[in-house]
Amino acid sequence: MRILGILGSPHKSGNTNLLMEATLAGAAAAGADTEQVNLGELEMKFCVACAKCYADGTCIHEDDVAALTAKMSTAEGLVLGSPNYMHTVTAQMKTLMDRCSVHVHCFLLEGKYGAAVATAGGSGEEQVAEYENEFLQLCGARTVGIAAAKAAGPKALLDQEAALARADALGRNLVAAIREKREYPDQAAAHAAFFPRMKELVTRRGDRCPFQFGHWQSKGWL
Repeated sequence: MRILGILGSPHKSGNTNLLMEATLAGAAAAGADTEQVNLGELEMKFCVACAKCYADGTCIHEDDVAALTAKMSTAEGLVLGSPNYMHTVTAQMKTLMDRCSVHVHCFLLEGKYGAAVATAGGSGEEQVAEYENEFLQLCGARTVGIAAAKAAGPKALLDQEAALARADALGRNLVAAIREKREYPDQAAAHAAFFPRMKELVTRRGDRCPFQFGHWQSKGWL
């Protein structure tokens, strides 16, 4: 079982990384193989809404995102991590999300499980973590929870021992959910409500966006 952690903080050894490392350590202790990718170290260009990914499944940009999304496709579990930047994720994490538009249209993370960690200097850390999980759900994944904490200073969390324990438990829970193939009725209901909107969009764009149309056909959704 592979768990991929994706850190959106520009500080690869900062507070959010403390939670990410603890989450991945919990997953590893539960028997998973883990890997962490730091978005701040990658070349990532902005989405330009050209729709090439809908048309043929590839991106117009030649950068590090294709290799990262390939890793996402082979992992059973994903952990997203970001500090609170203006009540949302960092530019690095948002850039990745925007570049994964076809993952939303085609539910390319279907069958995977996810979790999220976030930090804040003052407030909003839980809001940011829930936003990360919402993105994973839009891509078809099931999410198991969050670990969020406030910063006490550089590389220091408030109630750090308890915060890291929550993150460790999150990682272990993620592994357990994958093994047990857990279902989440509330998430399934939200996906069922979202599905018809995507179906209408994919059907309407069929001739112009053959990759996503073909993907839906291959899944038996059309």
